[in-house]
Amino acid sequence: MNEINEPYTLIQNIVDATESLVIIIENDTPILMNKACCSFFGINSFDEYSSNFGNFVNNFVPHPAYFNMNKVEEGEKWTEVLNALEDKDKIVSMLNTSHEPRAFSVHVDSSHPSYIVLSLTDISANLIKRIMTENHVNIDEKSGAYTKEYFLHTSEILQDGAAFNEKEIGLTMINILNSNEDDISVMVNRIKESIRQTDMLVKWSSQKLLLAYLVEQEDNAVLLSKKLQEVMSTERSKGINFNISVTLVNKEEKLTTSIKRLNSVFEEESCNKMQLV
Repeated sequence: MNEINEPYTLIQNIVDATESLVIIIENDTPILMNKACCSFFGINSFDEYSSNFGNFVNNFVPHPAYFNMNKVEEGEKWTEVLNALEDKDKIVSMLNTSHEPRAFSVHVDSSHPSYIVLSLTDISANLIKRIMTENHVNIDEKSGAYTKEYFLHTSEILQDGAAFNEKEIGLTMINILNSNEDDISVMVNRIKESIRQTDMLVKWSSQKLLLAYLVEQEDNAVLLSKKLQEVMSTERSKGINFNISVTLVNKEEKLTTSIKRLNSVFEEESCNKMQLV
């Protein structure tokens, strides 16, 4: 191996080991980026990036809520302007290969006199969660359950939690028949009393509730769903009927695909029953 290239190779191997996007900057121009960064931009190498992309700062979406080139005055270096911001404001938005905006928290290491290291961590789901919570659109006011939109926009957090804790994601859907808004609200309160604080109870539609949770295995999901079935059964004296379906999210499966599977089993004949799908 060429001894001159050994330090470069070592640095490349180190930055490739992290999941965050890492870019080494010299004079406001990237000179190295890691595999995660190349994957985000849909390229095979840094050389390919250099040939097909312009200034790195141009990747930042010009949105007033995030740092971008519009916030840099003439004569200023964008890296210095970014580094001078408070940590909470060091957020940028970039488009992935599917042209979807992703939000990143940026850590700037300027300890070296000649180089700056940027480390960008994807915070899209957490940022949406914060924004929706601050604007009070995370909770359905009539039922008290989480909104469907909030659940779908922040589902990455649930999936990351499952992966980190090496657990499965369980989903239980309750279809409440011949009910009204007051009935749904009562059921939400009853269910909340019997689940954990980490479980997410979602108002999926006018008559459907979805419970999302982490479990060790399928049996645990069934036990939790049977507990919900018992809660629902106490309401039958009020003329409220229901059916329940439960499933685990398969590996590499989208949550929306799993939920479609839950929806597909609901039939009037299965009234007051629970089905594992």
